[in-house]
Amino acid sequence: MKTGAQMGPLRRISAVSDRTLRRLTRAGLLILLIGVPLFAVFYYMDQHVDAGPSLADRRVEAAEAQVRKQPDNVTLRLGLAQAYLMADRPDEALKQYDEMLKVQPGHRVALLGRGDILRERGDIAGAAEMYTKLIGPAAKGEFAGADTGLAAAYYGLADVRLREGKAKEAVSTLERVLEIDATDADAWNLLGSAALRAGAPARALEAFRQAVQFVPTGWCEPYAGMSSAYAALKQAPGAEYARGMQDFCVGRPADAERRLSALVSGPMALDATLGLGMIAEVRQDRPNAVAWYRKALKLDPKSFAALTGLGRLGGPAPAGAPQPSAHPGGTPSGGGR
Repeated sequence: MKTGAQMGPLRRISAVSDRTLRRLTRAGLLILLIGVPLFAVFYYMDQHVDAGPSLADRRVEAAEAQVRKQPDNVTLRLGLAQAYLMADRPDEALKQYDEMLKVQPGHRVALLGRGDILRERGDIAGAAEMYTKLIGPAAKGEFAGADTGLAAAYYGLADVRLREGKAKEAVSTLERVLEIDATDADAWNLLGSAALRAGAPARALEAFRQAVQFVPTGWCEPYAGMSSAYAALKQAPGAEYARGMQDFCVGRPADAERRLSALVSGPMALDATLGLGMIAEVRQDRPNAVAWYRKALKLDPKSFAALTGLGRLGGPAPAGAPQPSAHPGGTPSGGGR
């Protein structure tokens, strides 16, 4: 789920769903790929609507009116497709992508949007065809190493390959996503799932830990995968930590605290301490959250999660502790596919 909007490491502190983030990511990506003309379309749609129906319906009506005036305008059709998606009308969005591809067979956003809709419907062969058509020329582009559209197509194709049972292919395709954007939490999570199915639990564990480094709360899937990876590696304390974070994620903080509290003096001490800090922070128990983050800094004076946690809470870091400026590797994107 490309699907991402460029947000900070704790963008899920309020438990935004992965699917929602992925849709927001895709909307942002479309703006980036098309640029100012599409932004102008949306601005027009917001400024020239009448009160009455819902905002999504008004946007659809305004976009339809624009397309009726200029049916050959591909940018306007893209705006209409996006309006349909925002109104949860993917069938009609698909028709707009089809019309766009009649005019421009290699239109990147139409290929990507069509592929995503087909993939959600379970038409993985059709989706793979769309992604492959985008990837072919884009992978040879001068700026392929920073091409977010290419990364989104690789992500979609990797998901298709995993659904086809081709886990090793999915792993190699996701590694291409991460070469473009090493902070894509969704790609790390899917890589973990693919590596598990490919029989590489150590690689899977690394990937799941990267995913939760960027999105530590409000996202249960990576912790479930992490639990399986630790179990496959026969690392019981790690599996117990992951189960504790799953408890926290699904709204069982008391169970989470019980599991994590038993781990604060063992090999998972740092992870468990940070987890207890997050639980206290979400519960708005500032004194305990500050105390747990300060304990985490005693275990790792450079802990980014602890330093930023104290920064959010206004709690002073220990003397001599480094000040966080940016997450190692940059500002994470998405996730939220």
